[in-house]
Amino acid sequence: MGQLKDHMIDFMTVRGYSPKTIKAYTYAVETMALHYCKSPLLLSSSDVENYFLHLRKQLLADATIHLIHHAIRFFYRIHDVHNMVPKIRFPGNHHRLPSILSRIEVASLLANCSDLKSKTIFHMIYSCGLRISEAINLRISDVDFERKTIFIRQGKSKKDRYTVLGDRMIRLLHEYFLVYCPEDRLFFSRTKDKPVSTDAIQRRFRQLVVRTGLPKTAHVHTLRHCFATHLLENGTNIVYIMRLLGHSSIQTTMIYLHVQSMESMNVQSPIDTLPAPRPIYQKQLEMFQQSA
Repeated sequence: MGQLKDHMIDFMTVRGYSPKTIKAYTYAVETMALHYCKSPLLLSSSDVENYFLHLRKQLLADATIHLIHHAIRFFYRIHDVHNMVPKIRFPGNHHRLPSILSRIEVASLLANCSDLKSKTIFHMIYSCGLRISEAINLRISDVDFERKTIFIRQGKSKKDRYTVLGDRMIRLLHEYFLVYCPEDRLFFSRTKDKPVSTDAIQRRFRQLVVRTGLPKTAHVHTLRHCFATHLLENGTNIVYIMRLLGHSSIQTTMIYLHVQSMESMNVQSPIDTLPAPRPIYQKQLEMFQQSA
């Protein structure tokens, strides 16, 4: 499997696949090989189909099986082996609505963060709508204090974009600069030439959620969802939000239309608009008051 894995990595690297995709695809194929203890090229189509039956019995999420299906199909395609992977139907265009924190919950969460570096990272993700990978790869030169913008280079799908830099974020960054004195990378680990670990950020955020006592399930990426939703509730044009988030399609951004608060949309329950007729129990109530 070693040579096959190296060939697969080289094939994807030359074609510009992201490191995250390369890791996920090679892991999926390697796991199937370990399941049968033989090279994937020695498997039959029935072996591959039985492997997906095994995955279904493990009650894996459709999204996970979908990724594995793509990875294994990709592997056989680059080796010019056809009709090995069974056709599987997946629910089309099904997206779970993201969990959203209220402004009060976000404020409480950020206020409870005592570590300055983590606090600055979490503030940056929320105030600028960043992905965690975009935050940890920021350079000092990407921050424009005068124009109040952050330049995101090579974000998802290798797209560049600009996003907003708030006044409170600027003040926090000045404090962060005084304490940590970054030279090139904005957020670094123990040495200034290495980025801060994604796992470390996620671990600190989980601890922060527990310490804050939030009843909702929240992840670091929840802050990005909150950025978009709160902007929408403030009346920001959804096209501008799409550009700030770096989405390729407005359809992706429109998911936040489903999670904004009813109050911000001026939606009122129809029961609150009904006229107030004299209740049928009014006589009984009057009789009770008189007897009392």
